[in-house]
Amino acid sequence: MKKILSIVLVFSLLFAFSACGSKTQPTSQAQSETDATDTQAQTNEASSGGKKILTVYFSWSGNTETFANYIHSTVGGDIVRINPVKAYPDNYNDVADYAKEERDNKARPEFKDLGVNPEDYDVVFVGYPIWWYTMPMIMFTFFEKYDFSSKTIIPFNTHEGSGDSGTYDTIKELEPNATVLEGHAVSGGSIGSAESEVKDWLAGLKY
Repeated sequence: MKKILSIVLVFSLLFAFSACGSKTQPTSQAQSETDATDTQAQTNEASSGGKKILTVYFSWSGNTETFANYIHSTVGGDIVRINPVKAYPDNYNDVADYAKEERDNKARPEFKDLGVNPEDYDVVFVGYPIWWYTMPMIMFTFFEKYDFSSKTIIPFNTHEGSGDSGTYDTIKELEPNATVLEGHAVSGGSIGSAESEVKDWLAGLKY
């Protein structure tokens, strides 16, 4: 009887140690995942020369948002969308009329808090569609709100035939103390298949 009790006790102890070992395994796995995340973050930082990168954009139809996501997935950093306080109309013809009125009146539409301060970043990718041969007026609000002196601005935009419409030069005028690199324009109709084109442009800029 004592032998049987001893055997039962031994197996109970073995089971208890095995159970403890199984509990420690997820902790090791979690640590491994954390290490992997840290390594990825270090890789992204190294590829950008240790500079803080922000991709900020305004998008109405979603085309410029797609462009922004291509950039963000390639260069890393943070990404934020410029959202107007007063929403634009959903209908294309209505938003076209609204945008023309804003342009003619040199309006400065307000936008919601971005959640970040663009001035805290070294490199800022700035994206927008072309509306009536210029940037949406909300972008003028953006550039007047922030001082990008000593920062690097990289513009990008979507369009329906007008390219950048001279807006890259406009940005240089609005931010004379910033370094404005060569921007890139993609037709809204082809944005869905433009990821490789965007990556080639970024590679040319060494990003």
